[in-house]
Amino acid sequence: MRQETGVTRYHPLVVALHWLVALLVAGNLAAGALLLEPLANADPAKAEILRLHMASGLAILVLMALRLIARAVTKAPVSPHGKGALRWVARFNHWALYLVVIAMLSTGLGMAQMGELFPLLEGAAVTLPASFESLPPYAGHVLFSSVLLALVALHVAAVAYHHARGENLLARMWFGRREDHDAGVLNTPAKSRT
Repeated sequence: MRQETGVTRYHPLVVALHWLVALLVAGNLAAGALLLEPLANADPAKAEILRLHMASGLAILVLMALRLIARAVTKAPVSPHGKGALRWVARFNHWALYLVVIAMLSTGLGMAQMGELFPLLEGAAVTLPASFESLPPYAGHVLFSSVLLALVALHVAAVAYHHARGENLLARMWFGRREDHDAGVLNTPAKSRT
């Protein structure tokens, strides 16, 4: 009887959701800092950019939920860090990323609710607040965006570190066969966590 020891890659659904969320988060961070922040609230272009920012934020919320579910019910590759401090840092960074993205989404939803901005999603015209800074969730939204940028930088630095050591960590989070380390056969998803 063959014992399963793990897979070499994450499930394709987890991979697709990871990269889609990463692109949307990067896009929303850039849109917030480079497009929304500099525009005056009275500028008509701001409402349209805000509408896309909000729609993208809601998409991130749904995709993050799907990603966490998919990650919980599929088998994952064995951690490259063993049981040392690097594994702790990696786990902390991943969970911190999830929590800070959820915090960003929560404060964004709070601003949309308090600023009565949800009609924007239906294409309706709304009067933007004179200043978003007057909305209590705004300070958290700005703070969490800075924390998120730091966590993303740590995440990218970790990938670069592994790459410099000759470890192709990105292959784990890309599409391809999910072969068992020992037997070389395709595994079916099974509940497992690293």
